[in-house]
Amino acid sequence: MSNQNITLEEIIKTYKNNYSSILHEFISVQSDFLSDIYKRYNKDLDAANIVLYFARNLHGKTLRERDKDLDFNISFEKFWENHEKTKQDNRKIIDIAQSTGLPKETARRKVNNLIRTKVLQKNRNYIFWSPPQHDKESYNSVVDRQINQISKLVQNISVYLNIKISKDKISNELKKHFSFFWFHYLSTQLKYLKMWQKELNDLELILIGLQCVIQTNLDFKKNNVKFEDHFFSSKSNQIKIKQNDNFSVSATSVSEVTGVPRATCIRKLDKLNKMKIIKKNMNSKRFQIDLKNFQNNLLNSKKISQNTIEMFSEFYLIVLKALNRRE
Repeated sequence: MSNQNITLEEIIKTYKNNYSSILHEFISVQSDFLSDIYKRYNKDLDAANIVLYFARNLHGKTLRERDKDLDFNISFEKFWENHEKTKQDNRKIIDIAQSTGLPKETARRKVNNLIRTKVLQKNRNYIFWSPPQHDKESYNSVVDRQINQISKLVQNISVYLNIKISKDKISNELKKHFSFFWFHYLSTQLKYLKMWQKELNDLELILIGLQCVIQTNLDFKKNNVKFEDHFFSSKSNQIKIKQNDNFSVSATSVSEVTGVPRATCIRKLDKLNKMKIIKKNMNSKRFQIDLKNFQNNLLNSKKISQNTIEMFSEFYLIVLKALNRRE
């Protein structure tokens, strides 16, 4: 298949036909993304979500420069130079709340905290994203890693679509037209986080839940399961979704990877246990994904999984179509 002819429907179909294999890669990318922004922004995913909102809008504003100059450089290398020159739009608290799914007063409190920690800046009533220099350097490191992970995921999806394209070519394209792709990527992440905010009202639960899937060595790749079959509870499907009984997670191991304080991890893991997303070994005090209830729990909800496939497939389509134009 040529990426010139690829459609959103085809990507979604391919995603679903190879669901468990792609899911394995997606969970790793998403867990790393959430861990990165959690650690960067006050160890608070709600605050991080707000920063994503400001960053997305900055990229959108940068893209408007192409209205005046089609050759305007929107690369990763030029991002901070463009940032300094770009007049960001003022954002109201109500707009932030609606985009993130946070209550208005919570959004206001989080914005004020971000201003106090100098992640956001305020000039009278004008609030904008302008992090200090040392934060810019760590941002570059984090985004560079994220681009590499996204490129690997898109390359894997392209294999299932019978499109030959290298990970390096995808990565170079993302960096060359950084603000274009990052505007769309952050828009997708904002939709994803808003969805989970509505479902859980606690974004740390999804971060810890994803890490539980990874650390308990839940192997989706060994026996590929299609999307519809994945949600059909049967003994054969439970066999296909492998779990090594020797692998489990502790609050300490989750804390080390995610950056979430151990005491918080203990509380969140106990909550996930009560939700029957994970199960607790009362002797070892360690946790595993609860396969018995896996088809029915919120982390594995068919509706949420469908929404996730659709929103991220739109981004993959944007990347693949852009790569075709560059050939």
